[in-house]
Amino acid sequence: MRSIHADKVFSGDRRVLFLHGIPSIGGAERDLLAIIKALRGFDPVVVCPCQEPLLALLREVGVTVVCMNMPPWRKLKAFPLIFPAMYRLFRILVVHKIDVLHINDLWWAPIGLAASRLAGIPCITHVRADYTPKHIRHYQLKSSQICVPVSKAVGGSLESAGVDPSRIRLVYSGIDLSQVKTVQDVISIRTQYKIAPERVLIGSVGNLLAVKGYEFLIRAVAHIKTVIPSILCLIVGDGNRSYARTLYGLVQELNVSEHIIFTGFCDDVYPLLSVMDVFVLASTSEGFGIALLEAMAMSKPVVATSVGGIPEIVIHGKTGLVVKARDSLALARTVSHLLANREQAAVMGQRGRERVETFFSIKTEIDKFEALYAELLG
Repeated sequence: MRSIHADKVFSGDRRVLFLHGIPSIGGAERDLLAIIKALRGFDPVVVCPCQEPLLALLREVGVTVVCMNMPPWRKLKAFPLIFPAMYRLFRILVVHKIDVLHINDLWWAPIGLAASRLAGIPCITHVRADYTPKHIRHYQLKSSQICVPVSKAVGGSLESAGVDPSRIRLVYSGIDLSQVKTVQDVISIRTQYKIAPERVLIGSVGNLLAVKGYEFLIRAVAHIKTVIPSILCLIVGDGNRSYARTLYGLVQELNVSEHIIFTGFCDDVYPLLSVMDVFVLASTSEGFGIALLEAMAMSKPVVATSVGGIPEIVIHGKTGLVVKARDSLALARTVSHLLANREQAAVMGQRGRERVETFFSIKTEIDKFEALYAELLG
């Protein structure tokens, strides 16, 4: 795995096409939007489904969008759609005079790789989760020209699955700190969600997916309420309906309905982050963790699990605390500790903000991507 030295970028009308296949908003999509907004040396074009909410957010940015549904790879019923999709993407690359194809995650790699070869243009595949060796093989990452993992942990998984290390370039995701409003109207936000002034708030941000480990967070809240009866947890996100129903059932089973609020999807998460005393990420698998950067940018102390790229973001004991995944009791004890030690929590929050400023800014990410595009174009 090689580092990227951001010392040379193109200027002019070079074009990069970002390929993304789902319309929902999560960390990958928020990072994609941040990249497009900050890109300087290249003119961005996006291919994505013609559905909300991603489409609306892209149009707000003012980027050129080409609507196209991406058929699922390795699904028998989708097989007749695969080759037409490859050809259509090839035509888009040619008609829009694209110089570089940037596949925004593994799921669309086979179709994107085929189209880029037909068009004769360089291609990179952004790898945003800690996928299994089977996924890496099935989605043809070993044949990808360049793979860009979002963490060293993901890069290690790619190497272990047989991807040539010379084709791997690490680029951490970043956020635009100039867009982070650290001062929010906390009283208004509490009023909106009918949160009493005496409630102690923790929370998490992320789509309702099993890998986010929300059941362990809910069980942790059940433990915490025995020592902090005023505890309230905000779960910010939307997602898998079946998993969501499981979570709603667990809330009733553990009798914590007065201690959990599901806010649903929220475009701007910073107001909700501002009212949290501690941010919690209970993931069982996590390639990186954009939500952690957002919380740390708000100077919030964080508690997160020691999976994937999380330990590369959260320095245990300095910018937050890291616990074993799937351990609700350890999660509860650690969150309770920070709530009981507010001075220590505040120091961790400030150090977290400084860490984001130093290592995870959108400028650093953009510099590296533009250098990588330049490298591919010679």
